[in-house]
Amino acid sequence: MNISKIMTKKVISVEKTASMNTVISLMDTKEIKELPVISKKKYFGLLLYYDLVDRNANKTDKIEKFIRRVPSLSPKDSIDRVIKIMQVNGIGALPITDEDSKLIGIVSDYDIIKLLINNRIFDSLKVEDVVIRKFPILRTEDTLAKAQKLAAINRIDGLPIVDNFGKVVGQVFLSDIMKYTFAAFAGKKTAKKDKDQNKVAGLEKNVMEISRRELPQISLTLNLRRALEMMLSTKTKGVIVVDNDIKPVGILSRLKILDILGGKSIGDNIDVQLSGEYDYEFILLARSEINKRERFFFNVGGITSMRLHIKKVHDKVGKYQLNLLAFGKKKLDIKVDGVVKEVLLRDALEKLENSLEHFRDEF
Repeated sequence: MNISKIMTKKVISVEKTASMNTVISLMDTKEIKELPVISKKKYFGLLLYYDLVDRNANKTDKIEKFIRRVPSLSPKDSIDRVIKIMQVNGIGALPITDEDSKLIGIVSDYDIIKLLINNRIFDSLKVEDVVIRKFPILRTEDTLAKAQKLAAINRIDGLPIVDNFGKVVGQVFLSDIMKYTFAAFAGKKTAKKDKDQNKVAGLEKNVMEISRRELPQISLTLNLRRALEMMLSTKTKGVIVVDNDIKPVGILSRLKILDILGGKSIGDNIDVQLSGEYDYEFILLARSEINKRERFFFNVGGITSMRLHIKKVHDKVGKYQLNLLAFGKKKLDIKVDGVVKEVLLRDALEKLENSLEHFRDEF
């Protein structure tokens, strides 16, 4: 399926000459984090709210210095291509243009996950398989300035706020900070003597003033499809994952889900990435087969990462080659040929296993 079936055709955009006030107002009222920029009726680039926050944009700035020259998509592009571009750029929405570079649509990670929600891959995983475990935590006494900076630096929205016992008491979203700061800036002139931009924007205020307190909190053992259904229903980019004591243990992010769909980070202890000619069924198989042997690979070979690439053998119809690179105490390069990709995977992993057995004494 190509993206023309799921793209949003009514695209909100701004001219390259627009003011920062216009940009922030649009992002605020429309709750947009990725805003396309046009010049002479043609697509020019993207404005990302994370960038505006990270680089301390204010209403006097020209938007040109914040524009990212992110490539646009064609309506004929596949879902797989969209996922890969989003992964490379770390962006949750991409513009779609026609042959004349005119903006005709936009597609987001929300659109992709909504389309693929019934895919079997989500039933085979739990939240603990894809959760982000390294994430910033806010305290009840922290300011909006700190929340804004941490969210922008870590590219994570929906940061948890914890009390003195480490329990979640709220969550702060960049969209809420954006609304708050825009309201503070609107109609307000900065005095020359007032050099504290945080004070002008109201960012010295406490995070609890705009925290959300009744949001879904999910457990590590929850089925991934169920968790994604909750995220789609609330249209949130990030959901807090908690333990039995309501303490935060991770964040489930829509962009992280794209990593799974794109064949990245499918292992537990070993970083595994796929590339080339594969589908979602192959991702499931790779995850299952590697996890069976992961403890052995990790303990015996010290393997911390694997790269699997599948390509067609051009001079032989219907034949594929699988190249497996394993990085540990030694770099191992394994190649296998055949017509069934699933068999190739098992053959390559068996060869890797045999190689590690051979070097067991060395390790």
